[in-house]
Amino acid sequence: MDQEKLEKLSEQELFDIQNSISDIIKKRNLDNGDIEAITDKSFETGFPKFDGVGLNPWVEGSLIVCPGARIDKTQTKHICKFVVADDEWSWESQHMVSDVIRRDQSSKHFKQHSITLISPFEGLVLQVISQKSQQGKHLVDGIESFIFENGKLSKTMTKTSRSRDH
Repeated sequence: MDQEKLEKLSEQELFDIQNSISDIIKKRNLDNGDIEAITDKSFETGFPKFDGVGLNPWVEGSLIVCPGARIDKTQTKHICKFVVADDEWSWESQHMVSDVIRRDQSSKHFKQHSITLISPFEGLVLQVISQKSQQGKHLVDGIESFIFENGKLSKTMTKTSRSRDH
């Protein structure tokens, strides 16, 4: 469909086309991608040993890989890092293709890692939120924002001092 035809469509018709395109891309990602292999590889590479909370999101084929983690330091303290995709936690996103959680049972403290695969669309905004929790209160250590454009993730901002419940 060319630009001229698109400009003649109503707002609702444009939204319907946009939603259909998103659904088709998500279905293709499910049909074509080896979701299990991508997830396993992402668990191997996505969590560096020095902090264990995970790398920032990256593009793998036609998917965005979103590592997440919660690591307890004591019974009342933990650190965590999770991804927000268009104002929803990645695992709650309508664009989520897969969400796998793995817990480390060998550690004396609770340790959880997750890999969430997102089917991206042009202009998708991601925020990586790093927090620490002390006695139930989450304190934000940092927020990094990214935008998906032309098949790539680009960092747009870094900031601190914001709380968000999860």
